Amino acid sequence: MIELNLLPPQEKELLNLEQIRRWELLYVGNILLIVIGFTIVLSLIWFSILIQLKSYSQSLQDIAISFQGQNVDRQKQLSSDLNQYLAKLNNIQKDHKYYSAAIIELVNAVPPGVRIESLLIDEKNQVGISGFAPQRTLVLMLQDALTKSQFFTKIENPMANLTKPIDINFKFKFNIKPEKLIK
Repeated sequence: MIELNLLPPQEKELLNLEQIRRWELLYVGNILLIVIGFTIVLSLIWFSILIQLKSYSQSLQDIAISFQGQNVDRQKQLSSDLNQYLAKLNNIQKDHKYYSAAIIELVNAVPPGVRIESLLIDEKNQVGISGFAPQRTLVLMLQDALTKSQFFTKIENPMANLTKPIDINFKFKFNIKPEKLIK
């Protein structure tokens, strides 16, 4: 196929200039659209920030007005309530009991081979333990150790603990001496 270009050189030059002008218009138009788009987006962001700023400033004014409206009697009542609460906490701290020494004594009283499965201590210093011992002699050794301990009183050993010679699920109830719980 043969290509013939019958345009004179001046027309070719004008055609090239026209093509360059169209490309320039296209690029300048696209850049202008991008700039306009960014301007619109920034305007929307600025507008939303302005609205939020007005909302926050109104909220701050409302809070400031509410604090100004509180009277001295309300502040006195709050102070009194806080003082009562702190007094209750102080009483709780004074009446705190230290059970760690009693628990260590109980652990030392348990002979080897005996397993303690539950330990319950109530606010009246009454203790309930239950566990498993493979032999009756171990249950008797535990009872003897609890009886000889300086920490425990009123040891209750139910007869059910001694009815079987082996594989015994035992239960004991006793009290912890209150003077042993004070540090």
